[in-house]
Amino acid sequence: MHRYLYGVTTILILSASFAVLCYFIPSIEYSFAVNNTSNLLSSLIKQGPAKKVTSALNSITPSVNVTRLQQIPNNIAASVEKIKNIVNTTANDIRNSIRKAINDIRSALLDLGITLAVVGSLVVAAIAIFIVMRRPRLGLDKVHSPLVKTIGLVAYLIDDARVPFNLRTFEIIYKINTVLVQNKGSKAAKNCKGILNIGNEEVKVYWSAFDERDSMTINAHSVEYLDLFAIVDGEPSEIFNGLSENISKLKSYINSQTFTDTSLRQSLNANIEALSARYISAEDIPRIITQSANYGWRIPGERYYLPRREAETSRPVMVDGNIPIEMVKEISRVIVTSENARRLQEHITILEKPADVIGSAIRL
Repeated sequence: MHRYLYGVTTILILSASFAVLCYFIPSIEYSFAVNNTSNLLSSLIKQGPAKKVTSALNSITPSVNVTRLQQIPNNIAASVEKIKNIVNTTANDIRNSIRKAINDIRSALLDLGITLAVVGSLVVAAIAIFIVMRRPRLGLDKVHSPLVKTIGLVAYLIDDARVPFNLRTFEIIYKINTVLVQNKGSKAAKNCKGILNIGNEEVKVYWSAFDERDSMTINAHSVEYLDLFAIVDGEPSEIFNGLSENISKLKSYINSQTFTDTSLRQSLNANIEALSARYISAEDIPRIITQSANYGWRIPGERYYLPRREAETSRPVMVDGNIPIEMVKEISRVIVTSENARRLQEHITILEKPADVIGSAIRL
């Protein structure tokens, strides 16, 4: 009886120990232990108490230790694999995050560059427009051009009070054609100079102002007057006839007078002969003339005391301001240069004779 109670007590203690042990091991090991315990209890019931305890100890201890020892490498490998997967996943996530961050930064920089380029272009365009608006801008006032002024130029002049005034001089009327050069800019155009271009020839033209004929400063939103040329008023044949008649009267008067100084008569007759040689036909009346740099408006060949052939042998086409009528059919241009403004160049047509009673001979 005592041995029976001892065996039962031992079985209960061992069962409680196995139950506590199985509670702390993994679920797979728990199932394995429960099955082994059940089989062990079944076998122990058939055996004696002492033998049963010995058999249980002999069968349980090796089985549990072998199984756990076999599972430790697997558990370690699984844990290492999990750690490796976690590390790989983390590395991939980091690489993806870095790649995404780089792409985002690149896109942001590209957008920033495009924005800066657009803003820079707008700023440059605004500065260019401001500079262009601030610069002087020269142009012809075609609405009010040309302006026409009348001027009388002497064909000859004998400076001797003993000769009647109506005989010692003869005037030819010309119509000066002037264009208005306007400055549309917000800044004064400095050192403006005018040029009249006809074909391959160029002649300098002058401003109407008395103090600044050669160069002119045109203030902002202002105009100045550029005298291009003067065209004869009337028919050259009629003018030539009047001139010839006046020269004949002059010659008759001098020869009819008695001068105490015989050298004076000879000098006057020499001038008359030179004058007659200067004006032989109506073609010798200049139709279109420009200003002289030193003397302003005057009829070319005013130095009438020189023989005509001698005066013209060394004179080029447009020297002394004489524009041959055949040249006006060439392409003509008005050119205005400036120190700080863009070059003005405007095509014009010079007419062979005035188109109206005013004397306009320019077609813009």
